Amino acid sequence: MKKFAMLSVIGSIVGAAFLAGVAVGKVTPPQPKFVAAEEVKWDDVGGPKLGTLSGDYKKGPFGGLLKIPAGFTSPFHGHTGAYEAVQVAGTSSHWLRGEDGTKAKKMTPGSYWTMPAKLEHVSACAPGTDCVIYIWQKTKFDFLPGKEAKEAAKAAAAGSAAPAAKPATAPTKAPPAAGSAAPAPKK
Repeated sequence: MKKFAMLSVIGSIVGAAFLAGVAVGKVTPPQPKFVAAEEVKWDDVGGPKLGTLSGDYKKGPFGGLLKIPAGFTSPFHGHTGAYEAVQVAGTSSHWLRGEDGTKAKKMTPGSYWTMPAKLEHVSACAPGTDCVIYIWQKTKFDFLPGKEAKEAAKAAAAGSAAPAAKPATAPTKAPPAAGSAAPAPKK
């Protein structure tokens, strides 16, 4: 009888521990996330706008939509971290220093590309339709001005006028002045 009572107590303790573990270990299963286009919150990042969909672009890894105004051509710039991208809307082109922007590959919806970290490049959106690009990075988003902007800043700090930056060859418009991210004026 003592063995039966002892086994009953041990069984009750083990059973209660099991049930408590199951109750405590319950985790809410992951839930789907749906964000309609009109719900995307856009942050101005110097002309283009960035709508974060996952992560936090100001702190680290993220995925989001980059909206570049139709007709916009950036100055030469780079980013601390590499990124990957897929064109969603519009037609964009991207080229490196020394390349002819008029010959840059046209990235139409569905196109994919990568941009290595710290590689200076120009990004442009053809006139007509704003470019929307899904972009993801393993690092936070940033904009590193190209060497022309750095030289102009040094000259301004020294109190002298900087020589005009040699413009990038753009498919449709000349880039804004070095350090500026405003869309190029319409012709």
